[in-house]
Order: sequence, then structure tokens, then C-alpha cells
Amino acid sequence: MPSTIMKTPAKADDIKAQIVKNSDLLAMPGAVSEILDSISRDDISIESLSKTISQDPALTGRLLRITNSPYYGLSHRVNSIQHAVMVMGMTTVKCLTLSAALFSPKILPGDFGIGMRALYGNFLAVATTCRKLAVACKYEAPEDAFTCGLLLHIGLLYFLEHYPEKYGEIIKTARRMGSVVDAEKMVLGISHCEVGYLMVQKWGLPENIALAIRNHDSTGNKSGRTLDDITRLAIVLNHDVVLESSQQIEEKISRISAVSGRLGISEEDLVEISSTILKDTIEFAELIEVEVEDYEAILTRANKEIFSTYLSLHRLFKERQELTRRILNEERAKGILEAKQIATSTLAHYINNASMEISGHSQILRMALDSKTPEEICATLPKELDVIDKAIQKTVAVMEEISELNILDEMEFFEKSKILNIDDKIKERIANLGNALR
Repeated sequence: MPSTIMKTPAKADDIKAQIVKNSDLLAMPGAVSEILDSISRDDISIESLSKTISQDPALTGRLLRITNSPYYGLSHRVNSIQHAVMVMGMTTVKCLTLSAALFSPKILPGDFGIGMRALYGNFLAVATTCRKLAVACKYEAPEDAFTCGLLLHIGLLYFLEHYPEKYGEIIKTARRMGSVVDAEKMVLGISHCEVGYLMVQKWGLPENIALAIRNHDSTGNKSGRTLDDITRLAIVLNHDVVLESSQQIEEKISRISAVSGRLGISEEDLVEISSTILKDTIEFAELIEVEVEDYEAILTRANKEIFSTYLSLHRLFKERQELTRRILNEERAKGILEAKQIATSTLAHYINNASMEISGHSQILRMALDSKTPEEICATLPKELDVIDKAIQKTVAVMEEISELNILDEMEFFEKSKILNIDDKIKERIANLGNALR
């Protein structure tokens, strides 16, 4: 971490105070500031607002083009700003007016580590995705979702204008840490999410839009507001131009699955939305005359991201294989241990029986010594010795079996259970011993 970052961090309270006191938070054209001020008044009329907007020909043309674009799908053409304001509503007009400031090249410094065209393209792509997701989940105000997407990173633009050098360091730090928000808090004491929230509150935007801007970088693993989830999902479906790298593939898949599930958006809808983002973003950029990356640059980056994803999936596949192998080995080791315990118990039973047979017939012979004649004893001796021999053979067979318990890989299990087929093996060994003694 460069020492200059830690020596002169801006205090969060100072930045908050600047936002509260400043009337011109971004380097916006005079007409834009006037429009924002007029909309914030309770007594503003559509007629007076339309008159204010009409003072800026560029903004007038942009609003009319957007109103008549396929995004609104109107059945008739809108030719006046007053009609456009009536169709879109005050909130949408305010957000689109702010977008005029967002896409002004004057607010961006020279080299800060992000390409301006890539940044603008990301803003439009996220906004376009927000609207598509809102339609897919039947959100009541798709235009709010679209304009919210446009303004999601307005706090980042504030940092770029007021702290360009520090933000260059933030980007470098974020790419090492993997988190823009953490890097911003480390250097400036506050994140662009919180700054964006304060800015749109100051401009009088609806609270649901302000909250979505504040919450858009949170993980979104828990149930939240619909507009919050729409913005979170739109972000993860698009390339991160600040970090220049994708999230971990598992994290990305998990986040998409969790948020799309809450919104009730199917995989088919996600595929359809994702496949049209690039085309719609470039068309909308042309509509509002904003320069974004061309197809070749976007596709080159997309191919790079696809290859990176492939490598991540390949790594995950190898990790899964290794994990599966370890689990199987652990399960087998556990099974072998259980089999040994069962086998040991079985073998102990055999030894105990053999010992009891030897002991019992030994006592019979001893008792015969006291009660029978030598001739009678000799007559029963072969039978008694056969019993003792068989017990000894059984004991020897059991001892040999015990010596092989460590070689369980080739041993047969009984009916695919963890019970070794001990009985058959003992009988086989006893028969072999008997044949050898004949």
C-alpha cells in the first residue's frame, strides 16, 4: 500500500459536509442545475419546467429522442417538451436531466485508470439491463429502474471530479483487494454508494431510488427491496470496468441465482436479457449521442472475460475432482475401519468358541482319568483329539485371517455392506488346514 494513501485520507464527515453545502455537486451545465432546482420545488408546474428545459437545445433534443425511442413504445410521436414531461413524469425527467451531466466529458479527469467510453458504456448497459429486468419481474415502474441504473455510480463520478488523484490510487488498490468499496473507505473514509445516496437525496429523488443507489454494492444474499435487487442483478450481469475482472465464478453464479430467484426471473429470461444488452446499449448510446466503446473493443473484452471464465471453470473442475477423490478415500477409509471393527469382533467370537471347545474337552479327559479305566479312556481319545485338533485349526485360521486384515482392498464384502465375508473365509482356511494334515 503506497504510504501517500494512508497519510492524507479525506474524512467522511468532510465529504458529507461538502455535499450538503454545495449546490453544484458536479460540473453541470447551467440549464441542468436550474432544472434540478426547479423540480425540487413543490410549486413547479409542467409548463414552467418545460420552458426551463427548452432553454437548453441539446437537452431538449435528447429528451425528445428518448421519449420517442422504442424504450417507451408510444403509439404516437411526442413533438413537444411539455408533452414529453407529461408522458415521462417529473422523476424520470429529473433523472434523465442528471444523465446529461453524467455523460459530459468535462467532469472526467485525464488518466485515472478507466476508459471514459468504457465507463459510459457500463452506465448505459447497467441502466438498459435494469429496465429489462424490471419488465421481466413485472416491477411497477420500469422507467424508475432504468433511470436508477443510470445514476447508480454517480458517487463514483463525484470522486473522479473532486479527488481525481486519490481515485487513481483507489482503483489500483481496489484491483489488488478485489473491492472498490473497501478501497474507497480505506482512502476516503466513505464509499461511492453512500455519496451517491446523499447526492440524489439532495436533488430530491424518490427514496426508493436513493436506497437502491446506496445498497447496490451489497451482497444481496438476503431478501430486500425489489429495486435494490434489480440493480444488484444488473451489475453482476455486466462487466466491471473498474476492477477489470470478473467476480469469482462461484460467487457470481450464487449471486445471480439468489437475486433472480427472489425476483422470479427465469434462466430463459436471463439468457434473453444478456444476449440483447450489447446491441441495446450501443443503440441507446447512439440515440442520446454518447460515445461508448465500439463492437470490436467490447467483443475483445468479452472474449477475454469468456477465456478467464473458462480458466476459472477448469480450475473449479479440477478442485471438484480432487475433493471428490478425497471424499471417496475418506469414505473408504471409514468403511475399512468399520469393517475391521466388525471383522475383529467376528474373529474374537471364533477364537472364544475354539478356546471353549479345547478347554471343555480337556476337562472331560481330566475327569475320565479319575473315573474311567485306561481302556475306556483310549477308546474315547481319538474323538476328543479330533475335536481339539479342529478347534486348534480354527484358531490358526483366525490368526492367519487377522494377519491379513490390513489388506482389505482385495477382500470381498458381504452384499456390498461393510461386513466382511469372514465365515466363508474361515471355513475355507480350516478345510485347507485339514487337507494339509492328512
